[in-house]
Amino acid sequence: MGQDEALTEGTITGGNARLAVVRLGVLAAALLALGVALIVVGPEGLQDLLSSVGESRWGLVAFIAVYAIGVVLLLPGTMGTLTAGALFGFPMGAFAALAGATIGATGAFGISRSMGREGAQHLLGTRLTNVDEWIGRNDFASILVLRLMPIVPFNALNYAAGLAAVRPSRYVAASILGMLPGALLTTALADSADDPTGPVFLALMGLFLLALVGSGLAAKRLQGREGRTA
Repeated sequence: MGQDEALTEGTITGGNARLAVVRLGVLAAALLALGVALIVVGPEGLQDLLSSVGESRWGLVAFIAVYAIGVVLLLPGTMGTLTAGALFGFPMGAFAALAGATIGATGAFGISRSMGREGAQHLLGTRLTNVDEWIGRNDFASILVLRLMPIVPFNALNYAAGLAAVRPSRYVAASILGMLPGALLTTALADSADDPTGPVFLALMGLFLLALVGSGLAAKRLQGREGRTA
């Protein structure tokens, strides 16, 4: 049985089901607590930490590591990416932001998959199965489209994808491709704050707008395909 088949097959019963629901509850409670902490305390402390480690002896490597941990802890991605652009400039800042975001998003996905997937299957039953069946046919495209849409919360998608039947390799590949335009644009903006009308920034803005238009068209195409196969 392949990994994708294993994600959509099998049931849990008895004590295993209760344990799975408890793990899902612990995950939900931890994420809620982190969200409240960010609202109350604000992300400025973590932003200051990113700036400090980025300017330290270990520089780029330390920044990527802290950024990745911050993403797992629900750090707003745009804030970290702007910090990368201000610290390292363009294009090195884009590399640092994309690396940190990818590692962190993969870590959040893995935590959600290991702690919440079975509990979600038990609680949602056929509703999650229906989502899994659609995701199984469109996992790369659906994650790519969602990553390109700025209205989709970055951190929410990281954890939600782990609950669905998204194959890890496709999740990572689609995430990298989907986050790339935003990382390029945001770090270029931070690097060229004194001249936001420079040719590099304007070219990247065009790329970003094309990505948005493309994601909208792709979303409509996926919806149409689903309607034809329903």
